[in-house]
Amino acid sequence: MHATKLPGALLLVSAAAAAACGNGSSSDDPGRVTLHRLNNAEYNNTVRDLLGTELRPADDFPADDRGYGFDNVADVLRLSPLLVELYETAAEELIADTLRTSTTSTMQMFEVMGPSSSGNTSGTGWLFFSNGTATVNVPIAAAGQYRIAVRAYGQQAGPEPARLSIEVSGQTPVVRDVTAVQAAPAVYEAMFPLPAGNAQIIVGFVNDYYDMATMADRNLWVDHVIVEGPIGAPPVDGDRRAAVLICPELDDRTCQGSILSAFARRAWRRPATELEIQDLLALVDVALGEGDTAEAGLRLALQAVLVSPHFIYRVEIDPSPGSKTPHPLTDWELATRLSYYLWSTMPDAELFAAAEAGLLQDRAEVERQARRMLDDPKAVALIDNFAGQWLFTRALGDQDPDYMLYPDYDDELEDAMRAETRRYFQAFLEEDIPMDQFLVADFTYANDRLALHYGLPPVGSAEPVRVSLADTQRRGFLMQGSFLRVTSRPKRTSPVLRGKWILDNLLCLPPRPPPPGVEGLPDGMMATGSIRDRLEQHQQDPVCASCHEVMDPLGFGLDNFDAIGRWRTDDGGYPIDATGTFGHAASFDGPAEMVALLAAEPQVYRCLVEKLYTYTGRSPFRIESTEHIDELTKRFADNGFVLKDLLVDIVTDDFFVSRRGEP
Repeated sequence: MHATKLPGALLLVSAAAAAACGNGSSSDDPGRVTLHRLNNAEYNNTVRDLLGTELRPADDFPADDRGYGFDNVADVLRLSPLLVELYETAAEELIADTLRTSTTSTMQMFEVMGPSSSGNTSGTGWLFFSNGTATVNVPIAAAGQYRIAVRAYGQQAGPEPARLSIEVSGQTPVVRDVTAVQAAPAVYEAMFPLPAGNAQIIVGFVNDYYDMATMADRNLWVDHVIVEGPIGAPPVDGDRRAAVLICPELDDRTCQGSILSAFARRAWRRPATELEIQDLLALVDVALGEGDTAEAGLRLALQAVLVSPHFIYRVEIDPSPGSKTPHPLTDWELATRLSYYLWSTMPDAELFAAAEAGLLQDRAEVERQARRMLDDPKAVALIDNFAGQWLFTRALGDQDPDYMLYPDYDDELEDAMRAETRRYFQAFLEEDIPMDQFLVADFTYANDRLALHYGLPPVGSAEPVRVSLADTQRRGFLMQGSFLRVTSRPKRTSPVLRGKWILDNLLCLPPRPPPPGVEGLPDGMMATGSIRDRLEQHQQDPVCASCHEVMDPLGFGLDNFDAIGRWRTDDGGYPIDATGTFGHAASFDGPAEMVALLAAEPQVYRCLVEKLYTYTGRSPFRIESTEHIDELTKRFADNGFVLKDLLVDIVTDDFFVSRRGEP
């Protein structure tokens, strides 16, 4: 199926196969949607908007799995035991950060008392006569960086000084050489991040030594432990605390219920049931029964809200899970689906209010909300998360070009390339520039560093500004440095990678994976001829030819641009041949003609619709999706290829506002 034919024939074959199998889709079938875990970007954005925090806990979570080009596809978002533990830790840190009452650095001193098996009291401290540890329990009022100082001296013997281990439970120990002697004890320090709550500080002697011949004995004496912090903590934000603790009578049951009900409503993106609130209040009672305060109990209950599946997942309920009959999403479910699609975060107050009033069953109201949201700064999530993955700008920087071959490439240039593509996509999203210009537009966004790289006049700005490409060799997205860099090797260009990206992401016709044992082109000094010469030799192998004769010509059309996006006319002394054939009939000579042919290809716009369909979080290859994508593509063309109108069409379409179970 992927042999030598491009778009039209492949679509006809696919459609005919589906019909022959009796699987013709119905535009009334929204399909099944898997329970959707918040991915890392969505988690960080959600806690930001829920709590007003600057913490980004998900930066330390395992990377999300990707499916069909995106990391928000529900079918591949797994939940591991490690991630469950990290959710628990994050919930504790987030609530502690939100409810902080003081950032004043405090100093606490604790005496050390270890087990008799490794030491005994000596003066005001503890003398370790063999390897061992002593644990100090420390109450920590606010999460942050803490300085742990231990006053100690060593009774020296052997070839090395006594060694002191300072550790916080669950973290890597810090070991200090104790060179101080009994006459002049010294203070040895280490810095550790500590969460709010109780912390265990562990000090120990780790290198005991005794020489029976000389009776030389190495010991360690520890006087006390001082814990100081938080160091450099941000100021307390009383508004954030008050936004969660919405009433001051924390010992009052009605106040506790109001706090938990209001918080759960926003965190779970729907009203909590009375039974759910009672379960949360029971956690407050547990804390009170242990002698803790009501606020400590509320903290525990608020943490439980954040580790609940109703927070971690975007839960949608099928009244009849075994039925294939579609049903509309509830207003709360639709508000959630809408906000995570357009904003990658939770609904705002206006969207919540529309859900509570039952307004979202009206498609006109859904459209009104969508257009409002697309005009909101939070719609930048579409640039960061959709375009960042579709256009591969997230991959920029994953692999640096060879410095000896490309010494001009540096972090400043890389940042300028990333900013160019980001601002370019933003213009199409916000300014209603038709997407049929995306590949051929005669403008871009460059700062002075990128303008110099492209051979453009200085723009007088460190930030990207709109510049004309009218009298240059460059046009549209495929000739931008970010794309040209991520589809190249460290030492050379890669027409294969560039052609494959076009097939995957502009035409949605991915080539087959290479057969086992196929070797790539050599990069070293033994390689002779241009990249094109070597790839055409590679195509002589019939096993490789079927895919390469589709893929490579698209990459050859961009070969006038080197591995860091500069224009060139030769490849290592060999003239560039940027001619090729698109499909069976259309030929091109150079990048401008090739991108013009692509821009005129209807499959490019159907592929964009498919990518945006996939970005809703579902697999694009379910049979029921085919007609939806065809219908949306037709409306996209009828509306002049305006991206914002396409997004509105998607979120008001039947497949977006409804769902069904799976028999």
